[in-house]
Amino acid sequence: MAGNYYAYHHVVTPQDATVLGIAYDARYLDWACIARERMIVENGDLNQIEWPAFLTGEVSIRYLYPVFLNESVEVRVSIGDYSEEQGRARLIFRYVNKNGRLLAEGHQIIFFVNHATGIRTSLPPTFVNLARQFSENQKVTM
Repeated sequence: MAGNYYAYHHVVTPQDATVLGIAYDARYLDWACIARERMIVENGDLNQIEWPAFLTGEVSIRYLYPVFLNESVEVRVSIGDYSEEQGRARLIFRYVNKNGRLLAEGHQIIFFVNHATGIRTSLPPTFVNLARQFSENQKVTM
């Protein structure tokens, strides 16, 4: 993968898995949301963001291999295309195991909004910095 990414590490717990020890498909979305939030909290200036700041407009996950109870999963978050003016960004998620095997991949499209009015706003400067730091392709296309 070209570019940089933020890595969130998760160990599959009994809460994450079926009685057969396979991770529920919906948990991948939970891990993506946690990874997204951790990326923002750990690398952004939260004073520049008025919360709640964004809505998720689209989510997609493609499952390639199952993840099992007690398995360690790294969720890699990068930012694909984004538009500062439109307040929109595509976050790319790749789920890999400790051997680097790609287990699943997906994306979310998020929109920044003014929480008082619900009207879309431009990307806050701190998110633009995150987009540059964790950009997958350094290209603005949205």
